[in-house]
This record gives sequence, C-alpha cells and structure tokens, in this order.
Amino acid sequence: MDPAPTTQALALVCIGRSVDVLEAVHQPGVELAAWQREPDPAWAAWFESLPLDAWPACRLDLAPQDAPAALDASFDACGTPKGVARDAFAADVARLVALFAGLAQAPRVRLRLDMVTGDACRRWHRDCVPLRLVCTYSGPGTQWVPPADGAEVLTRPDDEAPQAMAFQAADVALFKGCGWSGQPHEGGIVHRSPRIAGTGVARLVLVLDAARPATKERR
Repeated sequence: MDPAPTTQALALVCIGRSVDVLEAVHQPGVELAAWQREPDPAWAAWFESLPLDAWPACRLDLAPQDAPAALDASFDACGTPKGVARDAFAADVARLVALFAGLAQAPRVRLRLDMVTGDACRRWHRDCVPLRLVCTYSGPGTQWVPPADGAEVLTRPDDEAPQAMAFQAADVALFKGCGWSGQPHEGGIVHRSPRIAGTGVARLVLVLDAARPATKERR
C-alpha cells in the first residue's frame, strides 16, 4: 500500500500508521480499518531464508491467553526451527490474537495461518462474517477496491480491477462483513487474494475470526 498520512479516510475506509486506527471499525459506516506497519526485521528476513516446508502453518480455536503455548506447539509440529526470529513472530501473532479478541469482543478466536502458493480466494468477494482480521506476513497482500467501486467490480468477479489497491506485508486489516450487527447484506469491502499461481511466489497469511460458541447437544 502506498504511504498514507497518519489517518486517511476513503469513504468507509480508515487507514493509519498507529494501532489505534483499528478502533475505527466500531464506528458506524466504517467497513475497513487498516493499520499500516513495517515488517519486524527479526522475522521478515527469516521467512526468506526458510524453506517453504518449514514455514509455520496451523488451524487453531483458542482463547487469547492460550495463544503463545498453542502457537509454540504448532510450530514445533511444522518443523519450524526454534530461535529468536520464531519467538518474535509467534509473539506478534499472539498480540494480534489478543487485539482482535478485544475488538471483536470474542472470548475465543479461530486462527488460520496458511502458506499459500496458489490462487486461494481469487475472485472478488465480500466476507459474510461479523469481523475478520487479515495480515500477510510474507509475500503480496490482500487486494481491495474502494467502497464506491465494489458493486461494479462484483459484476465481473474474475476480472482485474485497475482501481484496486493492495496491502503490504505486515499490514493489519480488519474487514467488517455482513454478519456484523446492523450491516446490510450488500455491505463490506470487496477484496480478493492476489493471483500468484505459477509465479513461484509464496505467501504466509494470518486470518482471524471470532470462534462460534459451542452448541449444546440435544438429548
């Protein structure tokens, strides 16, 4: 994403260089809040040096306070080498879990950390969840279009959109979906994953959602 002022408002989008900008997602009408930040050198270069089969990846449903231990165990299972870089990365993920849980008022969080080499979520779409955090740690980030262009872009979901913008590695984006209380079904920022199939490019992407409450078994 191109450099922006401390806080930049694009219709229903708030972008800033302070973590506090994420609080804007609670404001009526705001459908995307994004925190622009620089990758931590401790793990940015580390990913470039790691073979892809050693990149961390996991699917977890956890309470925020359990994130450090759960991530450590998951990274061990992936064969991700221990060290300062891994610890710094795990600490950053755990921080985002806690941050998201607070913003979403979610006692538990569903965490997905994926190494992606194909065209996952390649079509333009809106999310049908209350709130979703997306952070690309390595590789090209999520692409999105300004709210005023969303409906038009959805009429051609497989086409390129010249007005599209993209987040950079380490940027933290909060997408408000149609599941948010009071949000219309046609609300939400239109976005997609960048198309990288066949390019040799890999992405490491973190996605956080509020975990659904467990349902009681009927007897």
